[in-house]
Amino acid sequence: MSLSSWINTLTSQRYSLLPTNSGPASPESIKTSSTTKKRLFQATAIALVLMGIAGYSLRSADVKIAEVDPYEQYSEAGKPIPISPSIPTSDANSNLDTNPDQETSPEITEEEHQKTDTELEGSETANQDDQDGSLVESVADPMDTWGWTEAMGWKPPNVGLADLGEVAEGRYRLGFEQGEQGTREYFDRLQQFALSLPMALHSPLLTSLFYHSPPNYPDAVPSYPLSSGVQPQLSSMINYKYIHQTDKEFNPSNELTKIWENMNKPDGWKLNFLDDQQAHDWMLQWFRRSDVEWAWDYMHRGVLKADFLRYLLPLVMGGVYSDVDTQPLRPIEQWGHHNVEYLDITSTDGTNWRTQLSTHPSVIVGVDVDVHAYEGWENGWPRAVGICQWTLSSSPSHPIFLDAVRRVVNSTRVVEDWENWRSKEIQSLEDQGKNDEANELREQHRDHAMNVMEWTGPGLFSDSVIAYILARYNVTWHRLRGLDHPLRIGDIMILPITGFSPGGEKDFGAQGPDSIQANVLHNFRGSWKADGARKK
Repeated sequence: MSLSSWINTLTSQRYSLLPTNSGPASPESIKTSSTTKKRLFQATAIALVLMGIAGYSLRSADVKIAEVDPYEQYSEAGKPIPISPSIPTSDANSNLDTNPDQETSPEITEEEHQKTDTELEGSETANQDDQDGSLVESVADPMDTWGWTEAMGWKPPNVGLADLGEVAEGRYRLGFEQGEQGTREYFDRLQQFALSLPMALHSPLLTSLFYHSPPNYPDAVPSYPLSSGVQPQLSSMINYKYIHQTDKEFNPSNELTKIWENMNKPDGWKLNFLDDQQAHDWMLQWFRRSDVEWAWDYMHRGVLKADFLRYLLPLVMGGVYSDVDTQPLRPIEQWGHHNVEYLDITSTDGTNWRTQLSTHPSVIVGVDVDVHAYEGWENGWPRAVGICQWTLSSSPSHPIFLDAVRRVVNSTRVVEDWENWRSKEIQSLEDQGKNDEANELREQHRDHAMNVMEWTGPGLFSDSVIAYILARYNVTWHRLRGLDHPLRIGDIMILPITGFSPGGEKDFGAQGPDSIQANVLHNFRGSWKADGARKK
């Protein structure tokens, strides 16, 4: 079997106050008695009062909230208060749980939203047609679909996003299909992997899987004996105030690390720095005699272990991991506060999902690749929409990080299998006297089986995040394209590319470090290039 074939087999309606048939009363039906006149006078007075109230309400409705802080939307108890972004709803697709004391707007179907958009934009389009004689396609304001899911009719924003086709789709290695069966496969796979880890981790990991499983599939994960059997509000990342960093050795003169400490110390955050030896000792403390220890020892020093550690630390301890060459632009507890979009998750969590949503997310991650129309992007980036892994954060035991660890172990097995195949193939070639071919194969290294991006890096981590939002919330990677604001999907906060990757490639549409959405600046030290997958 050739090398290429071996690798391929391995990785393969509106509201009306009157019925529509209503008509004016016949004059014969109106009596002229004083009692009737009195009643008519009372009814007229009441009607005038009601018309005044309605007029005031309609005038107030013209006020548009341009920016909402998530912490103004939800109290600490997770109860909605009367400040929220205007989320269009559809009779067929959305039944948002609202505060009974709040006034609610008439429900409008998606078809009527589109009709209204066309009416509002008709004059502008007509003017354009008069000027150049061509028909200009009307594009709805993205705010018209604020909070919608793909199933509710969300479309990518009109910011030059090209159809990336099957090339982009094929890059994601999720391991299951969208739908109930896929969701069950996802959680079962994580449960089995959790059980393979040391017993001290069983209780937190299995309980977390039960609490994170979708309510519409209540038996997707068995209730762990130590769990209450009822899914509570999930824990928030900011309750675990660790700033994790790692390097070969601690550099006390690193000004960037000092900025991380000093900026976040007032909120109670502490630095947890691990050098190479400390990282190894910490790994043994939690994962001795497990597949994690085996994979760790199989790797050579460098980016592979550093990548692995950035998933292990949040999985066990929670908190924030960030590379030593990153610079925080604002405190951790200010991440993702501006212009937050809350995705409607009625389809997976029921109509009362808003009351169940925690004030703070369990995971905050950011987009770091957002291909708009870059030709040949697949030659430079592992995914069309990628998730940043030089800065990431989580509460402990989250399925995203459990899955990332599982994927690293599996990737390491693939590399091991490739090396075993290579050894046998070299011997076979030599026995046939094909020494040149044997020597050529001998010169190949582990990155011929799997490069760093896929083994432990951003390709793998992107798959872990996309797999979770698909299995848990039925959201695909397309919903993250063209983001210019934070997107809250249940317990996950996805920051736009500006969050952790301000500037950079022009096609990706990131704003600069002075943007209100920018939180972390990456200096790209790139030590992995000199200590990467070709080391052995």
